[in-house]
Amino acid sequence: MKAWESWDGLIHGITLICQTLLKKTSSPPHTQSAQIRILEGMFRKSFDSLRAVQLLYGASLPIQAQALIRVLLEARIDVEIFLRLCAEDPVAAARKLLDAMMLQKISQQRQSNFVGLDLVEGAPTPDQLLEDEKLLIERYGKDAIKAMRRHGFSGMSVEDRAEQLGLSEPYNIIYRNFSRNIHNTDYMEHLGPRVTTNPDRWKQYEDLRDHLALSTAIACVWRTAWFIDSLLGGELVDQLIECWRECTTFEHWVPVPKLMEGSP
Repeated sequence: MKAWESWDGLIHGITLICQTLLKKTSSPPHTQSAQIRILEGMFRKSFDSLRAVQLLYGASLPIQAQALIRVLLEARIDVEIFLRLCAEDPVAAARKLLDAMMLQKISQQRQSNFVGLDLVEGAPTPDQLLEDEKLLIERYGKDAIKAMRRHGFSGMSVEDRAEQLGLSEPYNIIYRNFSRNIHNTDYMEHLGPRVTTNPDRWKQYEDLRDHLALSTAIACVWRTAWFIDSLLGGELVDQLIECWRECTTFEHWVPVPKLMEGSP
């Protein structure tokens, strides 16, 4: 793709900041905070996904990277949703996120008829998991549990979460379009360059697609890093600002509407 080396440099810049932040979140006193530990896990998922995007683009596999950019956008949304819940009640927010993950794991086990639990030493029995599920239903109610099973701790679809944060536009433009590579029903990206009657125009499309994709990937991780750094005291704010300046002055950078808004 056009200007990959420059994109690679921008990703390298934000990953260095992320590594510093992850060292901080995994060290005392932050390891004593359930809120920070959960955010660290969410942030690490974003960081690792961006690194994977970098590897895929470096291997000339941009179509495969789109699935991960979809993951990055959803993670960006979830971090802000979690922070909003923490602002109301951090203990309840942490408990709900952990309970939602447990609930989804129980659902996964039920769908497989609990096969394989006996192969893992110390694993809970099916009866124990079902008893845990009953306790969660008592805690949240049947309607909330149904939503949490399907959508996680927020109880909302990705579309509804994006709308709540004012991110409907990036959801519709980026998330929906890149979802085709999750569901494997759209082969246009692979067929297009082989059947087009205008190769130059197709190449222009690919460059625009990739510039938007990489701008989105970096912006999602950068914003999450800003959230985390703000919670930790803002020691890396100057580095983050300089990183963002380098991104937005890059000739192929594509601004993504409202993706950078929000506050911890």
